[in-house]
Amino acid sequence: MVMVRASAVRWASDDFPGWIEVSVHDARGQDHRIVEKASVLSPQNITADAAFPIELWIEAAADDIAGDEVVVTLSHEVETMGGRRSLVLSSADVLPS
Repeated sequence: MVMVRASAVRWASDDFPGWIEVSVHDARGQDHRIVEKASVLSPQNITADAAFPIELWIEAAADDIAGDEVVVTLSHEVETMGGRRSLVLSSADVLPS
């Protein structure tokens, strides 16, 4: 397991238990957005009243490491708004958990 650098950019929905929108930048600088339950993405108590953006680290599995890039698969069946579960990230944005 690894932790991936991300940024919670806004409160997305009050639907139980509360959903946030998160941004993850890949190794090419492309922004990937994830909308998911706050409690799935972070142990922090993020609420609608939080001061966004909030840096956080989300769980993933490291599938491949090639130089300064790491291919990860997001945990808990989380996927981007574009339907991707795997991303190629800069090794600077990935930490062992």
